[in-house]
Amino acid sequence: MSGHPISTHDVPSAPDILVQGARQSPATYICGGFAVRASGDIAAFASIWPALSENAAGHAFQRRDHLEIWLETIGAGLHVRPVFISVTNRSGAPVMMLPLGVTKIHGVKVLGFLDGGVADYNAPVLFPAAEKLEHSDVIQIWKTICRAAKPFDVARLEKMPEHAGRIANPLFNLSQYRWKYSGHALGLQGSGALTSQRELKESRRKRRRITALGGLSFGIAESEDEIASIYEIFVRQKSRRYRETLGHDGFDVPGQKAYYLALTERLPGAQLAYLRCGEEIIATAWSLIAGNRLYYLMAGYEDGKWRTHSPGWLLLEELVNWSLKNGIEIFDFGIGDEAYKKKWQEHELVLMGASFPETPLGWLACGASDLYMTAKRVAPPKLKALIKAFVSGRAVQP
Repeated sequence: MSGHPISTHDVPSAPDILVQGARQSPATYICGGFAVRASGDIAAFASIWPALSENAAGHAFQRRDHLEIWLETIGAGLHVRPVFISVTNRSGAPVMMLPLGVTKIHGVKVLGFLDGGVADYNAPVLFPAAEKLEHSDVIQIWKTICRAAKPFDVARLEKMPEHAGRIANPLFNLSQYRWKYSGHALGLQGSGALTSQRELKESRRKRRRITALGGLSFGIAESEDEIASIYEIFVRQKSRRYRETLGHDGFDVPGQKAYYLALTERLPGAQLAYLRCGEEIIATAWSLIAGNRLYYLMAGYEDGKWRTHSPGWLLLEELVNWSLKNGIEIFDFGIGDEAYKKKWQEHELVLMGASFPETPLGWLACGASDLYMTAKRVAPPKLKALIKAFVSGRAVQP
């Protein structure tokens, strides 16, 4: 993960930085024809930062109401120092909003999007003025953002898609390498069908077989009691699946379980769906909805006699059908290149990354990352497992 040649040291300092006003007022940095405003409090930009329910050029993970709950749960657990950025042009029109933060990981202060492993895509929330940005504007704005966010050792932009809504992501131009996984999404303007008649036939067969065991019903948890009950089942099912594939229960980020539950309880855009056969909940799925896009993010299912009936797949079909009936235009399968996604008429979302070392420690961290990636490619399996165990540590308290 080599450092990008962009340097923040040539960004003008005192003469170009306006004095910060009252407490909670954003600090303002003038950057050519743009103003970059930075605040540790998202409330400073609440009037223009869109929520999940609004149609906006931005992904669910960077919406205001989602971020507020992220800060209360995962952000607090990881001891993140948030840096919320607003960029406006000369006429005062909004250009983009970026939810960033500094997290200490293995002693290195890392600037990046507010993620903590739960965001599938990282991109700014964009406004029409962003379409007029030149490449030179993007470089200068990014330099100024880095200056506003100091102190940190290295900035990392991870899992960046090419677009946020219908607007091109300006930070995509800063990319240095392709991310190891892609995103996948299904447009529902057509039928949202499976890719072959063979898949359709197999799906109908599985549905008939499982229905014979006690009747099949699809639901979405709504009441407080129902959410609590289904959520407990969801965590159990998903944790079992994580242990099977990863060797741990998967909910090891501080505040992660509270994050999913709080979103489900408090935001209409967070959805906990389930499939019931008889009296048993045999599959669950957790999704986010932002505007006309549904993000299918986590799913679990019962093991034992149910596994051969593919309850997770049947629930996915129900969710696609629900989306078709409820105005969803894009069914987003999220990050990851699992084979089941290829059974749909989906398209791939290429994701990119970039690293910008700021201090000697940051340069050392980038060098170590390069060495790690090389070792992963050439090391024998046992050494790879040892390396993975060593680097899998989460953010630690400063």
